[in-house]
Amino acid sequence: MRYEKGHGAGTSARIVDSASARIRERGIESIKVAGLMKSAGLTHGGFYLHFKSRRDLIERAFARAMDGSVQQWRKAADRSNPGERLLSIVDYYLTDRHRDDIANGCALPSLGAEVTRAGVGIKRAFSNGLREMIDVLSEDVNGPSKREAIAIVSEIVGALLLARAVDQPEFSSEIMSVAREYVMGNEAQVLGTTKAPRKVSARTKRPGAVKRPFAADRRYRLRS
Repeated sequence: MRYEKGHGAGTSARIVDSASARIRERGIESIKVAGLMKSAGLTHGGFYLHFKSRRDLIERAFARAMDGSVQQWRKAADRSNPGERLLSIVDYYLTDRHRDDIANGCALPSLGAEVTRAGVGIKRAFSNGLREMIDVLSEDVNGPSKREAIAIVSEIVGALLLARAVDQPEFSSEIMSVAREYVMGNEAQVLGTTKAPRKVSARTKRPGAVKRPFAADRRYRLRS
């Protein structure tokens, strides 16, 4: 059979995309060459026409997952007005839809724990992607400093990880709602500005919730 020019590259990209979704959903060690090739409609032997080894595929799939996560942040940032990136990113990030779509969602809460046991290539891809996400926030007009952006990213990533881990839907949604309230409802304290805090959306604020100062403002206020 004669294939069109670029067929091999397209097949490689398809395999990497499939592996990228799988590692986010099931973990790095879930990548099995035989099963992955079968699901792609290809033979096991054909794998080595596209990749040097299973490790090569895993590293490329991990890098694709991180690139996709960064692109989602940039898309959210591009939809916002100057100075509104944080609001746009949180609106995308802390939602039931994102929580439930693990295979296509952010790689940080899905794979962060596994990176500590991974090789140099995976750690580098993770570090570079995380730095880019922090930059998306800290480069905004009148946005947070780099140190403040690190605290914000840690807050929302940790909230999503916990929301995915618990077994009660109501508790899961509450975790995201509280994290959103603390980040957005206390934006003035987080960013160290004097403007009034942004109101929390009615669809995410818990009934009867009591607004408290953001923890960073009480105990470890970060300054640029």
